[in-house]
Amino acid sequence: MKIGTVAGIVVLALLGNVAMARSPVGPAAHGVAPPPRILPDGRPYGDADLSARGLPEASSGPRPLYGAFPELSPVRRLTDEGWLAAATHRDSAARINFGRALRIKPNDRRLLWAYGWAQLNLGRPEMAMAAFQRNLALRPDRRPLWLPMAMALTYTAAGDREAALAWYRAAAFSDPLRWGSDAVALRTTLHWTSRERALVRRLIDDASSDAGGMPPRPVEAVAP
Repeated sequence: MKIGTVAGIVVLALLGNVAMARSPVGPAAHGVAPPPRILPDGRPYGDADLSARGLPEASSGPRPLYGAFPELSPVRRLTDEGWLAAATHRDSAARINFGRALRIKPNDRRLLWAYGWAQLNLGRPEMAMAAFQRNLALRPDRRPLWLPMAMALTYTAAGDREAALAWYRAAAFSDPLRWGSDAVALRTTLHWTSRERALVRRLIDDASSDAGGMPPRPVEAVAP
């Protein structure tokens, strides 16, 4: 898979100087290097991060009505339209909207967060990782609550089972009300997209086989 898109090119340019911990693991998919392995450090993630709002990943409520608020800023509108396009598998429309938004405001954290989830919906975990890491680089002292599950699903999509399970345990440890058991995780993601739900189910299957059907264990400290 070649990343020959406006949005991809813009984000990769933004991410050129962002340090990515660890070395890539696993085979490259379709000629694209897998995401680098980054593991949780054993500490909880508790920053609510108000920028991560308004898309299905931020809550278990119904999907918002995109396009219903014409007073939104251009970047907010383009972000929402790009996200909806990705969620409904309209790759070209997603590329156009995100590309325009990134040209206007490349360091918008909500935009980068939404772009990461959009790339997961489009089957590009390496691009999702790049967007999430760029988001984090803009506030390196914070530990957003959304990160563990975003990382767990990114590694699930990339086929890195070990890293995915480590982040799933970190999610359960950091936010037990949303991720403390497999049943709770399925309920939390009830209104997520079909692609995201498929990743969640794959992650849960891996966790069940790893733990003999038990809920994810609290994350153990690992070297940063």
